[in-house]
Parts: sequence; structure tokens; C-alpha cells
Amino acid sequence: MRAFKIVCCLIILALSTASFAQTEFGETFGSRLYVGGNFGLGFGTFTSIDISPLAGYNFNRVFSAGIGGTYMYYQYRYGNASERASFYGARVFARAVPLPEILPNIFLHGEYESINNERWVEGPIGNFEFKRTWTPAVPIGVGLRQTAGQNSFFTIMVLWNMLDDGTQASSIYGGPLIYRVGLIVGLY
Repeated sequence: MRAFKIVCCLIILALSTASFAQTEFGETFGSRLYVGGNFGLGFGTFTSIDISPLAGYNFNRVFSAGIGGTYMYYQYRYGNASERASFYGARVFARAVPLPEILPNIFLHGEYESINNERWVEGPIGNFEFKRTWTPAVPIGVGLRQTAGQNSFFTIMVLWNMLDDGTQASSIYGGPLIYRVGLIVGLY
């Protein structure tokens, strides 16, 4: 919860200081909007599908923020049987290009997300139950964007989940390191 408050404070600070700045993204609200997201597929004994759309707003050349959703499907096959699970959730994020004149394609990324997932949870008398629960995460890290046409970018990010303490209850990613590949398209 503390991380969520920090992200919200950063967004409010950026709104108050950067919302009137002129940018290369245009001077109207619509010309500063972008959409995109991450998409992942994996097939075989372990099948995974990840669809994570997002929408953001460029406050200026340096700072942007937005919201996104996530849907993940997993299937593990063993012999003639299989296990399936669906995860879903939402996120708020902020991105900054710290050196826009020198390294315009390198950005810092931070977010707060909460994913509803199925896992073993300790019950009131010490027994474990398999049930749905929410798992928060605070991934922060660095990304690279590569131009993919006019006002579009491919992105790749390496993030570290600040809330991952090595337990199953602290992360859905199987460790603190998270890799993401995506696409961003401006709406002007």
C-alpha cells in the first residue's frame, strides 16, 4: 500500500509541474495520448499467454504516466492431464526519460500492480487452501524504446519487483526479475 501511495504522489507531482509544458507530442490532449502494451506467448508442456494493454499520457518530453490491465493464462500438461489458471489485474505506471538530449530512447519505468491469481494460502488454523487472492507488485527498472514508424515504438524493459521476498505470496513472476517486450503507438 505504501508503494501505491508513492506512485500516486509522483503522478500528482508530475501533473502539477508538467501539465502546461510544451512538447514534441503536440499541444492538445489527444495528441499526447498513447496506447499499446505487452503481449507474450509460450507453447509446449507449459503454455502461457499474456495480454497487457495500456494507455498513457505524455506530460512533456521527459515524463509520462498511465494505466493498464493484465490477463494471463497458464496451462501445464503432464501425461494425459493438465492444470489451468487465469490471472487478471491492473496497474498504474510512470515513465521518465532522464537524458532526453543524450539518450532519448532510454527510459526509467516504475509501477504499482495488483494481480488476482490462484495459489496456496495459509488458512486460520495453519492448514493451506488453494484459492484466489490478490498479489501486489512494485516493478521498477529501465527500458529501451526503438522507433517502429511514425509515433510508434517497440519497447523492451528489465524490471525488479521491489515486493518480491522469495515467497510464493510475494510474486506471481517466479522471482524478482521481470522482462517485458511491447509496442507503444501515439494517437496523433
